[in-house]
Amino acid sequence: MADEINELAQSYGWPVVYEADRNFDRGKGREVNWGVTRDVVLGYLEGHISNDCCIVAVGKDSGLAERVIRQMDDDLEGEIESVAELLAAIQDAEDPRHLAQSLVRAAFGAPREFDQEFFTAFAKAAREHGEYRVRDIAVSSVVYIEWPEFKPLLEGIQAHDSEEQVRARAAIVLNAYAVAGM
Repeated sequence: MADEINELAQSYGWPVVYEADRNFDRGKGREVNWGVTRDVVLGYLEGHISNDCCIVAVGKDSGLAERVIRQMDDDLEGEIESVAELLAAIQDAEDPRHLAQSLVRAAFGAPREFDQEFFTAFAKAAREHGEYRVRDIAVSSVVYIEWPEFKPLLEGIQAHDSEEQVRARAAIVLNAYAVAGM
């Protein structure tokens, strides 16, 4: 979808200001940023686990960033999953691989403000799933959500999960939250 978003950005006169292919452990991903103004950037991120992407608008002018995202929502109508669809995919997934993909996709599209249903679905997967790789992906995915309500959950996982990899991932996400000022 990067090409489609690039065409939209170019049609609005937004130049590419950053572009990189990412090697997330063994997978690949892509990141592209367009300069809307000096104070707002439209960002595109591809995830290698779910083969999905997300767009965000960030910057000093939050009103403009919100307008940019609304415009992208309009321009990409029918291609963006709703919050309800993302949540249902987590809640309905029985296959661990499908659940892992759904968690990443849902993290990309989670509401900006705290949502109890999303939190409960992620917490259940991160704390309780029998497959440690699903727990690891659930923990990894909350880095995109950035709700302070996740901090106690991550601290508990860091202290008590049975797998070192999951405990280490929780520490990494907690550190990212700290760097972000949360």
